[in-house]
Amino acid sequence: MKALVIGATGVAGSSAIQALRQHFGDTVNITGLWYASKEKTVDIEGVDSALFGDIANPECVQNIIADSGSDYDWCFFATALGDVGFPIDEANQEQIDSANRLSFDPLLSLESQLNIGTLVAYSTFYSLDHQKITYGAMGHSKHAIEQWAAVDTGRSRHLCIRAGAFRSSSSQGIKLLVRRRAKQLAESSNPLLRGFFAGEKPSVAVENMERAVFDEEKTVYGDTHTDISGLTAAHLEGFEYPDSVFVNVCGERVWRSETPQEL
Repeated sequence: MKALVIGATGVAGSSAIQALRQHFGDTVNITGLWYASKEKTVDIEGVDSALFGDIANPECVQNIIADSGSDYDWCFFATALGDVGFPIDEANQEQIDSANRLSFDPLLSLESQLNIGTLVAYSTFYSLDHQKITYGAMGHSKHAIEQWAAVDTGRSRHLCIRAGAFRSSSSQGIKLLVRRRAKQLAESSNPLLRGFFAGEKPSVAVENMERAVFDEEKTVYGDTHTDISGLTAAHLEGFEYPDSVFVNVCGERVWRSETPQEL
């Protein structure tokens, strides 16, 4: 049995590896792909082999094939990058296309060039009010993933793990970008966003906004503060029910659903 994890050094990728080992043990051979601005020696716990490569590069999938083959029972697409720190509905087409180049388009390349049993991608609860005002272009990429997850292409099974807010390098990056844009956000036409920043210190505004995200998740979904243990539990749910369309996790609560979120 073989698995491929794209973004193996991130929180989602790490939880996929942990869940694979927990559920399948040593019967699964795991290849982890990772990328950074500069190649260096890394120790990715739980993988059998590690590859360095930019999945947005058209040659990357062929490099994966050359190193580890083209047949995988499970593939996890756990990487994303795009403009954030402003409302989703203010993203322009250039920003959306740029986000999709790393955050969505490689899914299609993986599915068309590899033989994958189940292809897993990741989303978030971008339809919540406090996510809508900061998720920017990434909201469109996550929406594309959810639409993809709900369609049978006749090749791989599609599974989307939809996770509540958790602390990661990406979430810290969002907070930093929001803080840098504080003056502009204080004059936003969006009243919810403007209410956090008008007349408030940027650091305080960002912390208040993060608290509001967690509070809204708790109110709507009954739990919040998702961490790697919750993400691992979501992967295990996907292994238990491989025909699921969406496996949701918010805090310690895990449940399945079938319908994409509205944008």
